Amino acid sequence: MSLGNITEVQRDIVLDIEQAGPDCAKFISRRLNLPLAEVMEELGELERLGWLKRVKGTFLMKKGLRRPKHMNHTYFELSREAKLLLRELRRKNRDL
Repeated sequence: MSLGNITEVQRDIVLDIEQAGPDCAKFISRRLNLPLAEVMEELGELERLGWLKRVKGTFLMKKGLRRPKHMNHTYFELSREAKLLLRELRRKNRDL
């Protein structure tokens, strides 16, 4: 797994999830100003490549919210491998 094997849109999605925390396609598409269908397709591809994993459970504690968020949609978060790779790239001062 490396940043070289994903597209620019996929990289933007990964960095958005890293910054904002786990989220669903609807809110990611709004933040990145991309069509919902495209974001959903890219999330599926990133999950297949091992960058993302689905959040399990019914409620999610999101940054900035006082109460847990009920998950009406499919939420995605970075996989452990993706977190480790991003941390390593930052240590080496490489551009993401």
